[in-house]
Amino acid sequence: MNLQELPLFQQLSMQESKLLRQWMTCKTQNPWLLPKLAEMALELKRLGHARYSMKGIFEALRWETRYTTDDLGLKINNNYTAFAARDLMQLYPELNGFFALREQKPHGNFGQIH
Repeated sequence: MNLQELPLFQQLSMQESKLLRQWMTCKTQNPWLLPKLAEMALELKRLGHARYSMKGIFEALRWETRYTTDDLGLKINNNYTAFAARDLMQLYPELNGFFALREQKPHGNFGQIH
């Protein structure tokens, strides 16, 4: 039997896809989000940064602006940083390689209630 056939691993894969669905909903409901993140990333690149952290950009957006996604009662949900980094590098070729990426793997989020 393959590990992916075990119920535990199937559940983890479903959680990953649930997070992706939540990100897609967030982007749809907040069309300003990716352009604003891109604006901030491009400014950092213009200032000489060869690489930067999407989490750092999320923190700056949260701290320095009034923007909010109201996702799960949060101003901007940190769960989406990896998705945002990948989307920005795909949509803005000049940001290709600006964010460090790791392989996305399903991992246990057993305390998640949403």
